[in-house]
Amino acid sequence: MTLLEHPSLAGNLKKTSGTSGGEWAGPCPWCGGTDRFRVWPDHPSGATGGRFLCRGCGRQGDGIQFVRDMDGMSYPEACRYFGTTPTARPLRPRQTEPCTPKPSTLPCKTWTERAGRFVDRCAQALAAGGPGLDYAMSRGLSQGTCRKLRIGWNDRDTYEDRALWDLPPEANPETGKPRKVWLPGGLVLPTTRDGQVVAVKIRRAGWTPEDRLPKYAAVASSAPLPLVLARAVGKPCLVVESELDAILAAQEARDIVCAIALRTARGRPDDVAHALLKAAPRILVGLDFDKAGADGWPWWRANYPQAKRWPPLAGKDVGDMIHEPGLIRAWIQAGLADDPAPAAAQEKAPALSPCREPESAPAPSRAVCEEKGCAVWLSNGPSDPACAWRCAGEVIYADARPEVATFPRLAGLGYCPWLVEGVGHA
Repeated sequence: MTLLEHPSLAGNLKKTSGTSGGEWAGPCPWCGGTDRFRVWPDHPSGATGGRFLCRGCGRQGDGIQFVRDMDGMSYPEACRYFGTTPTARPLRPRQTEPCTPKPSTLPCKTWTERAGRFVDRCAQALAAGGPGLDYAMSRGLSQGTCRKLRIGWNDRDTYEDRALWDLPPEANPETGKPRKVWLPGGLVLPTTRDGQVVAVKIRRAGWTPEDRLPKYAAVASSAPLPLVLARAVGKPCLVVESELDAILAAQEARDIVCAIALRTARGRPDDVAHALLKAAPRILVGLDFDKAGADGWPWWRANYPQAKRWPPLAGKDVGDMIHEPGLIRAWIQAGLADDPAPAAAQEKAPALSPCREPESAPAPSRAVCEEKGCAVWLSNGPSDPACAWRCAGEVIYADARPEVATFPRLAGLGYCPWLVEGVGHA
């Protein structure tokens, strides 16, 4: 039995895509609407009855949670409703390590300078177009985001002497030959501090599941510090594992959340990230939807009382949500729905005229004059959403496709964040 058979949903939902085993949309049984409520009856997580999310009121969970909220069932009653057996395991106290953030150790000046030149060279290669830009856009990244964060493309594996990076000599224990600094071909993801490149991670283009080398390779002696994007003290934070996940989150929702990538499920914040987390009114812990991510959650619950576990809605991580336009932002908004509006939403907007002329809209696009001094742009971004912006009077963001729910008004903002360079669908 799945959620589609529940009396409040049966016959009210329509299948809209094959995402995560099949996605169905319709009105929310709690807050109404037309198709803001989404159900994945055969979600790959194996959740009992499937999974659901309302983009309006923010309710989400599995089938068990749905009937408990909707019908007031107890946990055993909900299990019986779906024909499953309640799990009862003896609780054992967990030993959780304390939070003791320390300053990160940064590479030497020679290393950061050479890394900076490598990153800039790769960024230029990606900006020139070709397979690097194609790959970046296939992962949901916009050209503006790549340009702003100096994301690049290394077209082939290269090996450099360690002395060029001011690293001591090392020998390969298997061959006895001097080790080199490996710069694999692929998508180059730099981490910067105060404008200096202090870490470089490369998503290898030639990686295969049979490869004994890692999919993501860190350049030797990269600083093991978190990647922090859209930082601001007092702003809600989203914690994820990979750099790409943090970049996508910041691209889609940098106006409402600070994105922090810890690189692994067991990664810990340094002193800089800890200061932001401690001051955050809400921390969404969006570690990967797997056993390692689940095992990593208790540490956050024990050390940050404002933390809330918020696993990705579709697939394993944030990157698996790029094929549904707007889903990443909706997922983050739902996680913050029970919190007061962040102070960042009240800050002064960047220098941007309240309404642009049609010819300044992102290409490809078309403009339609609606009122005096007002225009609507329909723009196809990297995921090909038909997104509509109206930049006059009230700021509104809506998905123009009739089968997709309209997003709520961006209360408190005096500008449209999707029209700012490097944000959203540029």
